[in-house]
Amino acid sequence: MKYKVVGYGSLMSHRSLKNTVPNREFVPVIVKGYKRVFNLVSDKNAGGDILNLEQNMKYFFNGIMFEVNEDELRKIKEREDDYNFIETVAYDLKEKKKFSPCFISVDFIVGIDHKKQNPNKSYFVLCREAAYHVSKKFGKLWDETTFLAGGERVADWILRNKDFDSLNSWKGKLR
Repeated sequence: MKYKVVGYGSLMSHRSLKNTVPNREFVPVIVKGYKRVFNLVSDKNAGGDILNLEQNMKYFFNGIMFEVNEDELRKIKEREDDYNFIETVAYDLKEKKKFSPCFISVDFIVGIDHKKQNPNKSYFVLCREAAYHVSKKFGKLWDETTFLAGGERVADWILRNKDFDSLNSWKGKLR
């Protein structure tokens, strides 16, 4: 049996995903009804927040969808053990085709950051570079639809936090 999984952070990165599920084809998608937020404290990524989703009908986020078999889904769930996996609907970013059901990962209460700290820098760079690797337009949408625990959009925050902006070395290479 095949399952669809939507990655919106480190699962968007071929580099990060290859040890869990190698050689996946990605389909850029939109998921409605969720806000992508750096608001999860994880022992694995000490030194800052990692990404999570908050259910909120006013928001949407972009991500990548890929298919896995039952064993691969088990491996992803083991890797992403801080999260619950829930079923939702995704829409193809270009064709608006509906994919249902697909899995997204959410932590509703366990690891939520109430201190509003900054993202974990290496994790932030990995996720943002993965988004811009899809395309410049996809990366800009990621910046616009990703928030910090305090509520600020990454698109605004990154302007004051240049040490988190690894994309300067990519100038001229973005599609």
